[in-house]
Amino acid sequence: MRVVHVYKAFTDANAGGVARSIAALAAGMRGHPVDHCLYTLSPEGPWARDLSEINLSVQAGRRTGVVFSTDFSMSARRGFAGFVQHADLVHYHLPWPFVHILDTVVPRSTPRVATYHADITRNPVLCSLYEPLMRRFLRRLDAVIATSTVTRETSESLQSLPPHKVHVAELGLDLDEREVHTERQVSPLTDRVGEGFMLFVGVTRYYKGVQYAIEALRYADTRLVIAGEAPNQSALMRIARDAGVADRVIFLGRVSEVDKWALLKRCRALVLPSILRAEGFGLVLVEAAAAARPSITCELGTGTSQVVVDDHTGLVVAPADPMALAQAMQRLADDPALAQRFGKAGRARYQQYFTARRYAERVKTIYDRVLGVPAAASDASLHPEEAAL
Repeated sequence: MRVVHVYKAFTDANAGGVARSIAALAAGMRGHPVDHCLYTLSPEGPWARDLSEINLSVQAGRRTGVVFSTDFSMSARRGFAGFVQHADLVHYHLPWPFVHILDTVVPRSTPRVATYHADITRNPVLCSLYEPLMRRFLRRLDAVIATSTVTRETSESLQSLPPHKVHVAELGLDLDEREVHTERQVSPLTDRVGEGFMLFVGVTRYYKGVQYAIEALRYADTRLVIAGEAPNQSALMRIARDAGVADRVIFLGRVSEVDKWALLKRCRALVLPSILRAEGFGLVLVEAAAAARPSITCELGTGTSQVVVDDHTGLVVAPADPMALAQAMQRLADDPALAQRFGKAGRARYQQYFTARRYAERVKTIYDRVLGVPAAASDASLHPEEAAL
């Protein structure tokens, strides 16, 4: 089976949540007769890469530019037409409005599915204009995959579809267990940050809510380490200074994989304070669980509160609420034994539900259904919402 994935960007298997999920899905199907190919855009395109170690090949068309946060290409349609001709199934990863253009060259006989990774939240006016087009597109597909039961039940776009068309496949990751299990990672950052801090990992995008985590330090006796690109660092530093907590906020910039795991091993908890539904899942929460660290996140009606089970593997609080974040931070800062217990429970939950293999099993079931392949014996433990805590 040849599956062609379509997503707007791919630099490497560790860059960006959606790209990481595609790489994990391909890796999770190693050993199955399924070839995974990805068509994407790049300002350096066209180019092709063979990532056989993760069961994925990538072809990029030249990206012409970005309009209203949408990557587009004037030449990709022709290249994609040849790329998709021999696909057994096309798998779109949304949101990305340019897929409507690419879809026009897909043979009508080719089955098509899409993973709906998140709602569009950045521009409400444009979103209201685009929403009818997207819903019509989703209805034409053979299946739509939500990344959590919570998202399926709360997304207005998914609720508008026939129920039989919407399936759930929670994401998972293919992690290097050698890195995950190394208790004392060697990293030059360790002397700088010490241990027992609160950790944010990722790009400080507009919907991540990092400013609320900084403001929470007014009411919590702990430190916040920010590991990742911070395009708004000047604004965040100003918030920290105004709050009188600048000495307890550490910006590290983008860190290596080794450094990331070193930080995860030394933090008291991961903090993902996202405030909008653009945070559809939060793969960094899976990484924290794999490292046996608890997470503090927000209830958004998306997968964040399905990965993190409140008061079992971490704490879930209201979004955009510095005091609620502070109380959660202080609770874990004051009780290392509780943090350790949450972390162990998260690690067990990761192993049972959020590995790349489990993710691939969930998606493969959907592929088989779309292609008319007889269903294998059901496994009730595939989905985390079915677990008894």
